[in-house]
Amino acid sequence: MALSDALTAMSVQAKDAEDQFKAAQTEQRAKLEQAVSKARESAEQRSQHMRSQADQTKVEVSAWWGDLQHQWDQQAQQVRSHLEAKREEHDAKRAAIQADVAEADAETAISIAIAAIEEAEYAALDALLARDKANELAVS
Repeated sequence: MALSDALTAMSVQAKDAEDQFKAAQTEQRAKLEQAVSKARESAEQRSQHMRSQADQTKVEVSAWWGDLQHQWDQQAQQVRSHLEAKREEHDAKRAAIQADVAEADAETAISIAIAAIEEAEYAALDALLARDKANELAVS
């Protein structure tokens, strides 16, 4: 493989890594958001099912059922809100620490890759110079 081809391949590989990183950011988030949405939808469907059952038998059921259903809805919403707030608070602290470490690792890996690219550039240019000198000596 010619040196210019190798440098081109290195550039393509770096671009592929960047593209995969960007795709992974949105893909993982999308999957997580989809799972959360599905769980919330399931809980809401269950709650709706309970309400519809109460509506169908309203004549047969006393007023306490309506009160119970209303209290259940309020309680479920409060529990969800409380859990989300606590999860976000706890997860945010732990996630921030983990993100800091992961970002530092990535920055170090990128710095090493940049240094390797600079070394590759130096080696390729030095090889061109050596080839030029060899050709010059062969002619004389």
